[in-house]
Amino acid sequence: MTKLGPVLAAGLLHAAAVLADGTGFIGYGKTLYHPTCAFACRGVVRNCKLSCTPEAGAVNHGTAHNPVSTPPDCFVRDAAFLRTMALCIDNYCPVSDKPSLDLIEDYWASHLGTGTLGNYAYVPALSYGEALAAARADEKKAFDELGGNRDHSGHGDDHHGHHKRRHLARRGTGFVITPSGPNVTSALPHIKARQPLNHTSFILPQDWQVQYSGMYDFEYNEVGHSTYTLVVFFVAVFLPIPLSLVRFVPGVSQSKAWSAIQSALIHPPAFGTHHRAPLAKVVGVMPTRGQALYIALISLLNLLFLLAPYVHHHPQGTFGSVAEQSLSIIGNRAGVMAMGNIAAAFLFAARNNPLLLLADWTHATYLLLHRWLAYWAVFLAALHSVMLLDYYKRYGDYAAELARDYWVWGIVATVAACAIVPASLLAVRQRFYEVFLVGHVALAVLFLVAYYYHIWYCYTHNWGYEIWTYICGGLWGAERLLRLARIGRRGWRAAEVTVVPGTEGEYLVIEVAGRRPLPDDAGGVAYLSFPTLGWRLWESHPFSVGFVGGASAAGPATGSSEDSEGREAPEAGGAKEKAAAVVETTAASRNATVFLARVRDGMTARLAAKAAAAADGVLRLGVLVEGPYEHSGSAASDLSRCDEIVALAGGVGVTGVLSYLRALKRPAKLFWSLRQEGLATALGPALEQLKKVNPEVEIETSVGQRLDVEGILYRALTADAAEKDKPVGIVVCGPPEMADLVRKKVVQLARSGMVSRTYVFVDEAFAW
Repeated sequence: MTKLGPVLAAGLLHAAAVLADGTGFIGYGKTLYHPTCAFACRGVVRNCKLSCTPEAGAVNHGTAHNPVSTPPDCFVRDAAFLRTMALCIDNYCPVSDKPSLDLIEDYWASHLGTGTLGNYAYVPALSYGEALAAARADEKKAFDELGGNRDHSGHGDDHHGHHKRRHLARRGTGFVITPSGPNVTSALPHIKARQPLNHTSFILPQDWQVQYSGMYDFEYNEVGHSTYTLVVFFVAVFLPIPLSLVRFVPGVSQSKAWSAIQSALIHPPAFGTHHRAPLAKVVGVMPTRGQALYIALISLLNLLFLLAPYVHHHPQGTFGSVAEQSLSIIGNRAGVMAMGNIAAAFLFAARNNPLLLLADWTHATYLLLHRWLAYWAVFLAALHSVMLLDYYKRYGDYAAELARDYWVWGIVATVAACAIVPASLLAVRQRFYEVFLVGHVALAVLFLVAYYYHIWYCYTHNWGYEIWTYICGGLWGAERLLRLARIGRRGWRAAEVTVVPGTEGEYLVIEVAGRRPLPDDAGGVAYLSFPTLGWRLWESHPFSVGFVGGASAAGPATGSSEDSEGREAPEAGGAKEKAAAVVETTAASRNATVFLARVRDGMTARLAAKAAAAADGVLRLGVLVEGPYEHSGSAASDLSRCDEIVALAGGVGVTGVLSYLRALKRPAKLFWSLRQEGLATALGPALEQLKKVNPEVEIETSVGQRLDVEGILYRALTADAAEKDKPVGIVVCGPPEMADLVRKKVVQLARSGMVSRTYVFVDEAFAW
């Protein structure tokens, strides 16, 4: 359900009026009350009935929360109002904000008609100087009529016919009256809120102060909302960059102290011994300690900024008590801060996340952090709704709010945000991945649309809250455009899909040919989409790029195999579509990339069924290739500083390390564990080609046996480490349990004191 009316109206609003309050977030290009002293003057008299105020005040010229019955053009032409405002500004601004004359005149030209929102379309009948001179003349006349020896207010007299001024005392960060009040006097009649304003009047200091305190507090706290939301956003987004620069410090990779720090604070799971293997198989993954430190920092910032700092001055004209003010302010801050977390979460979920180039964190890490940022965003959005609901039930008109459009769209946004959490649980992703994917995107888009209209119906585009929608929508849209560009670069290509004989239908060979194959040294992940496979045209699934260039028209080399898990998602051991392998077969067909995929539910199951049903056992169809993506951060760069690579692989996870072993061309040992010989036969040509590219690679294959992980790592880090100054690269790619065991043993050896060599640890994994 989308309405175009608000969008068109917003465009007309910006085209027809020039706003005097700036653009951007409040406090960062946008102002609320500038100068506050002048706004406080108008706050006292905005609801006073003027001579031109319509008798039937059914039309609201203010906001829903601050209604005004007098139209803007009445304010700017009413002489009594203009003179009263000029006198008030001259009385109180010099002793409070001390604005420049230019700022006062800009306020006069843009805000007298509308109040809070500036608009130069309403031109005052008198300039500020003219109105002030007239007001002073009226004041002198009133003084003379009283005999020149006393003022009408009883606050003392000024024998020069002008008021006395005294600086207001400070309390905290705002200006407040001293107990006796400032010595500001006038012979003019006093005016208070909601009283008729028919002639030049004097606004009492205490009335002005009440308005000033409320406006000062409100804007100060609103600026805080913007500030702390931006801090959370920028810290979340940019913190990985300086943390990643440590690797460029000379000698750090050879430093045993750095290896010790990594073994204690970076690589181990935050608790227990499992990182890639899901907790209780369906709960989720345990962050590493490095990831947990980042999550703890972001959580601490969210919590601290949610609770403080705020300013409170009472009495004031906006809130009746500290409790009322706190409920509103904290609730509003929660809503604003939710968007800062959401914007960072949108960026972290992107395949084309630029931080993958600027920092050395992996895509799997960013996806894990994406979820934690989303948790905070959902919590804050729900808290915003709950606290504002409580506020209006206690201090407002809840029934009236409930009927307003902004409230309805706020409910939609909150429900959509909260629904994302159960719909994204690991158990759902494993069992219903395609449903999860569509639902996740739909709920995220629904949230953004609902948030936009929530803001529009409450504030239109006046105060910059909608900018977060533009940031999130811009990130999402740019990400999709980059995906299309990557697909367009490869173009439409032909694919041949075959079930590998002797594997009981467990593996598929997908040969992708075309005029623009992936580069020969490609690594990382490519996403394949088969638009003609079914009606779900949006589906694309990742396959790790292990090898490029080689299958014959006759089909792949065959052999029976039954792999364990392959290159698994770290949090989804039973997920439907896994990162897969690329293998070379016996023939040498150029301009082709061959993917060996393990059959799961979903897309690979449909491909296998159609291939098995084909007359010649080969399914021919079109494919779109997106990628390749380097989702492993700077793993290749980090490993290039090592003088030796030790790789441990399980099942088709061997292809996750092939690109490293090909590209680095240095002494390496590959330990590969698999359940049956058939997989080794199918991948044999790829390994032979690796030996040609890098003759210094030693390959040890264990069929039907587990690797001696502890012995391999002990030799790499201790026994074989004599007189070797550079670090050893340790790469693991395989089932989650195997990866967690390697991580555990590396950390244990490093912290045992037996390690005599530094290391670089890479857990090559793809996350959903």
